[in-house]
Amino acid sequence: MKKIYNIIIGISIVFGFSKCGTSQKLIENPPFTLNEVHKEAWTAGDDKAIKGENIYITLKSGEEVMLDSIYYNSQVAKLEKVKRGTYLVYIGRFTNQQPPDIVMHADPKKEFGNKPPKLPVKPPFELKKGEALLSYTEKGKTNYYKITKMISATPIHYKESP
Repeated sequence: MKKIYNIIIGISIVFGFSKCGTSQKLIENPPFTLNEVHKEAWTAGDDKAIKGENIYITLKSGEEVMLDSIYYNSQVAKLEKVKRGTYLVYIGRFTNQQPPDIVMHADPKKEFGNKPPKLPVKPPFELKKGEALLSYTEKGKTNYYKITKMISATPIHYKESP
């Protein structure tokens, strides 16, 4: 009897945890329409040591959804909502700055200040090179839409990091 009870509890736990992943959905036909999505490479500094990319997203229709973040090149960025003229633009800013060198020394006091490396972010769904995953909220549920086509804009150079 105790064996049957343990089996029933084990099955219920497995089914309970299996439902956790179903709240995230990759949507083929989202409730909004995107205009062209642009990606713009940029550099900053006198020696152009700081590099990155910005992704610009404009909605053609469907302003009732809330765009949250974007996954691109093993990174994630919160989308910044900017009003440009009469339309809204969502901007995702990615920095490809090289981490500073790690100091390795026999004296641990000289190693103070080392920062751990940033690990790549794994998106909830598989992405190919050049694709991005857009996270948005609709009626309190988080959904995802895969962006497969992005138009490359002319690279820009800034004096300081944007």
